Amino acid sequence: MSRILVPVDFSAQSIQAVRFALAYAKNKHDITLLHAISPFPSRNVVRRLGREVVEDYQLDEARDDLKKFLSIIEEAGITYELEIEFGEPHEVIAKHAANDYAAIVMGTHGYGRITGFLLQSVSYPTLHDVKVPVFLIAEETDEKRFPWNKVLIAVDGSDHSMEAAKKAIEMGQHLPNVSYTLLSVVIPPVTYAGVYGVGWDNMNTLEGWGRESLKPCEEMLEAASIPFESMVVVGDPATVIRQTAEEIDAGLVVLGHHGQGAVAGTLLGSVTFKTIHRTKTPLLIVKT
Repeated sequence: MSRILVPVDFSAQSIQAVRFALAYAKNKHDITLLHAISPFPSRNVVRRLGREVVEDYQLDEARDDLKKFLSIIEEAGITYELEIEFGEPHEVIAKHAANDYAAIVMGTHGYGRITGFLLQSVSYPTLHDVKVPVFLIAEETDEKRFPWNKVLIAVDGSDHSMEAAKKAIEMGQHLPNVSYTLLSVVIPPVTYAGVYGVGWDNMNTLEGWGRESLKPCEEMLEAASIPFESMVVVGDPATVIRQTAEEIDAGLVVLGHHGQGAVAGTLLGSVTFKTIHRTKTPLLIVKT
């Protein structure tokens, strides 16, 4: 049986992530609950008391705080392991993720791109460091809808979005009555005014480009006899993805991630990072 890695930090977002992981893992996956203990912030305290004393205190505190998570898992009857390790959280997560996990499920605090970078949000560097798919769960997510039955897949015609679509379908095979919506978002012409010179004022041209980008994923789903709907919308990708997810009541949004690091995502305005900030719907980020 494959395993799901669930890093937790005692936040409300982590509790939601655990509940999502349990709903998804039922009869299919085991769970590894992982807590990374960050280095104690005061070096003076460590010098005075000794590293062993400080780490024993941190470990006892972590074990006590983890009891509520273990209670939730045990109540669900899912097989699990508990791992506690000292180190920077994203480094600890990346180390464990290399051990043949099917996916990572973690809470996201929903920081903006700049704030998340400056506060060293764990989810951003984790997306850069790991190769396995990552589910990101916000605190506001309605747990009654876990894991999902309606999936919104953002498509841009690239290999990244194609691989993300394949992975989403693969990971939802054991779930009943899952439906799929493919969404292509065409950036408004004002963004690139004058670059291409022709056709920018023709909405049919823009929508035609969007429909063209959908074709590879549509053909894949048709070949697998999987029912789906397709949509083309002109607008800002992250905003349209959020709005569409709400309109169709999606239980999961799927994005392909190009593998840029936290700095690149912050400076280049990656759609992935914008969407993490703006949507409350659970996200599946597939790194390609």
